[in-house]
Amino acid sequence: MSRKQMWSIIVVLLMTNVATLVWMNFSDRGMKTDKGTIQDMQAAVAKVGDKSITYASWLSALDHQHGEEVLEQLINQEVVFQLAEEQDMQIEEKLIERELSLMETMTGVMDDDQLQAMRDHWRKQVRYNYLLEALMTQDVGIPEEEMKEYYNQYKQQYEFQKTYQLSHIVVSSSEEAEKVVQELDDGAAFDALAREYSADEETKQKGGYLGYFSEDSSFLSDSYYDVASELEEGEYSKPFPSEQDYILLYVHRTLPAISFTYDELKAAVERQVALQHVGGSFSPKDLWEEIGVDSYYDD
Repeated sequence: MSRKQMWSIIVVLLMTNVATLVWMNFSDRGMKTDKGTIQDMQAAVAKVGDKSITYASWLSALDHQHGEEVLEQLINQEVVFQLAEEQDMQIEEKLIERELSLMETMTGVMDDDQLQAMRDHWRKQVRYNYLLEALMTQDVGIPEEEMKEYYNQYKQQYEFQKTYQLSHIVVSSSEEAEKVVQELDDGAAFDALAREYSADEETKQKGGYLGYFSEDSSFLSDSYYDVASELEEGEYSKPFPSEQDYILLYVHRTLPAISFTYDELKAAVERQVALQHVGGSFSPKDLWEEIGVDSYYDD
């Protein structure tokens, strides 16, 4: 899956999540105001001077701007999932995990619950995309030789290197480093100490946050990866020297390496080669008749 496809997934997820939150707010909780929770469609969601913007007008605007597009996405997903289930189509779990890992590297620091919620949303969309590809290419026959040629040419693109999500604190002396360690041992937060002590101006105000880095990345010195490989998630390192400074490293997350044999990738390779033969001439709506769809927006 290309980076462009991944960004498309993220945009769709954001739109779908907005619609879902609006619907949940309306159907399950109503509209929260200073007088409690109500389901009055004329309740004010905002006031501009002495004029109110009602819940109904807000929902109507969302409907006109995004409603049909979001509903079409939801229909597409349901059509694809139902057809795939009928035909017992399966997607390689390791391939899905690779996509989730790639998408996770585009995020910032999240707690476990937030991350799991994001991964659940991503998983559904990734499965949808792969199952759609499978449905659209199932009648395209690809010779084994052509698949092996594609695999040999692009197999490196399917590899995912072990990746760390890191923060650091940079100080100028071993004495200052030991002082920071003592405060960490006493329970101080790593990001708070980074803002207070770190000499790295680029990350200082971000709590020392560096981001995600794969083991083959040259953006950090080898010592970072050597130290990170010895740490568990949520652990900080002892101070270690780097050029003229001392570093304390914190590992937020470690994403394991993922690699594939030809047999593990064979179905995915077949889909990709078949897509090249099919081109861009298909749409999820081409599948609607196979299930039967009645939509709110139908004429």
